[in-house]
Amino acid sequence: METIRADHRARTLWHVRLRYEYRGGQSTDNFAALRDDWQERQRERYRLRIGLRGTLADDWFFGVRLETSQNPRSTNVTFGGDSSNGPFAKSDDGVNVGQAYLGYKGFPDITLTGGRMPNPLVSTWMTWDPDLNPEGLAEQWKHTFTIATGGGEASEAPSYNKDGAKTVVVPKSKESAIKIDIFANFSQFVYDDANPENPLGRRTPNRTTRQLTPNTDAWLLAWQVGARFTFPNNLYAQIAPTFYNYTGNGDTFNIHFQGGDPNVSNTASTSQNQTGINSLLVFDMPVEIGWKLGELPMRLFADFAVNLDGGERALAAGHPGKGDQRYAYQVGMGVGKLKAKHDWQIDLFWQHNEQYSLDPNLIDNDVFDARLNMEGVGLRAGYALSDAVFFNLTWVYGWRINDALGTGGANDIGLNPLDQYQILQTDLTVKF
Repeated sequence: METIRADHRARTLWHVRLRYEYRGGQSTDNFAALRDDWQERQRERYRLRIGLRGTLADDWFFGVRLETSQNPRSTNVTFGGDSSNGPFAKSDDGVNVGQAYLGYKGFPDITLTGGRMPNPLVSTWMTWDPDLNPEGLAEQWKHTFTIATGGGEASEAPSYNKDGAKTVVVPKSKESAIKIDIFANFSQFVYDDANPENPLGRRTPNRTTRQLTPNTDAWLLAWQVGARFTFPNNLYAQIAPTFYNYTGNGDTFNIHFQGGDPNVSNTASTSQNQTGINSLLVFDMPVEIGWKLGELPMRLFADFAVNLDGGERALAAGHPGKGDQRYAYQVGMGVGKLKAKHDWQIDLFWQHNEQYSLDPNLIDNDVFDARLNMEGVGLRAGYALSDAVFFNLTWVYGWRINDALGTGGANDIGLNPLDQYQILQTDLTVKF
């Protein structure tokens, strides 16, 4: 009897980060006792991620990652954060499953993935927090066209994906060529599971919200088609139009979003519902253009989003005349790229998130403290101390856009509305 061994390869990934963070927010004139007061948080933190990903026989691949903290948008642990069990307690230093997915690449140009996965969509931190790992299914299609623009014979060179798997062989000109990557990404993410789907007894409306007892799961569906053009001399351009829509209600996010009312005179950010996903049909279009100035990488990036159901969302929040507050955009410029020792990178950006434009549960919790109705400027800079050790700095300053509306979101600063906001983060990261 002959034993057949599967041909596979796997890679272990380690990521350790130390962080100092300052985060502060200013109250508004509506808080009589706290007028123009600041709430501030200063934290020393760490993050640990340990992952394994690789390929198996017959075009299958997998990924698993363990990480600290249960928070989906922040896997940091705060030094001294658990004081209930005495100094240096460890009850908040847990290990959680951050990724666990299985995929298949057996069909030409197609990748299928299921589980808790890295975000398969082209996106920016304006729309998606980069720490989020959605759960569900994803289907990706990508085809590359190569147009030769110079002389020379075409040669075939194998291409490998990030997991080390060999992909479709693409002809590559020895001289120069224009490469066009056409892609389509579709996702079905389980946003909130209703438990149970069939509750006992009659479905009666809530006395306060008048909404029925939920009996369906909430799904986030994404539809993305885009292209990346790579020209000679290190010039590229990418565009990825995307639609996001929601189905069902779940039992956690089914209460209508209100976003906070400036006339509510208390400091509790939970005074009104901040996380409802009603009336969200978002069109998002991230764009990026890159080139090299000599040997220095340069790029321009932008993102534009509009909630096509913004009028209905404003009406549900009790502001029927504010349906025009449905737009979000980001513009920025980057210089340099972190790859090897002594490399550096700087990104400058402006971001504007109107109150009814985006899903407050998905946006980056560092930029504007995961708030809507905020705009401001930000800086991200990094330096490679070695091939595996990096120093990074992030600074953002923002303020409220429309004084008649709150600044809704799931956040760290216990003020709503938030009039001004500032964050400073310094990170020392080891990756290997």
